[in-house]
Amino acid sequence: MTDAQEKSDSEYSHGAQMPFHSLGQFADALLNAVARGVEQEVKSHGLTPREFSMMRLFLTDEEWTATELAEVLPVEVSAISRMVSKLVDRGLMSRRRPRSDRRIVLLKLTEEGYALGLDIHRKVHAYENRLIDGIEQEEMDAFQSVIRKVVSNSSAID
Repeated sequence: MTDAQEKSDSEYSHGAQMPFHSLGQFADALLNAVARGVEQEVKSHGLTPREFSMMRLFLTDEEWTATELAEVLPVEVSAISRMVSKLVDRGLMSRRRPRSDRRIVLLKLTEEGYALGLDIHRKVHAYENRLIDGIEQEEMDAFQSVIRKVVSNSSAID
């Protein structure tokens, strides 16, 4: 093995300079970097990242149905129902049936659930800001543009 090959192999075996040979590898590395902070924060509150993802939606829209959540989250309605039941049992979420249509079940965070969701959201946001520390606004704009195009292309393929 040549010195260049040894340097190349060792240079990329560990650390932040690992090359990405595909969009999938890049996406996995990015998702893992973000997920570490989320997982660490939610775990200390006895939640899963999926439960927090669902709770975070309620910070912007007060009430959701399980069907609406399933359209936004990459989770089946049955899994959402299990998560909701767990959060209801913990006093973090409530269910109600509107008088206009008793077949519908509206879900909402309780005051305790909202406060916890907001606290975790703020801590995760601070973690995400540390991840992008040193990245210029121009770079972020370009990154967001690329991501939008990839997402748009994925929609066109379906």
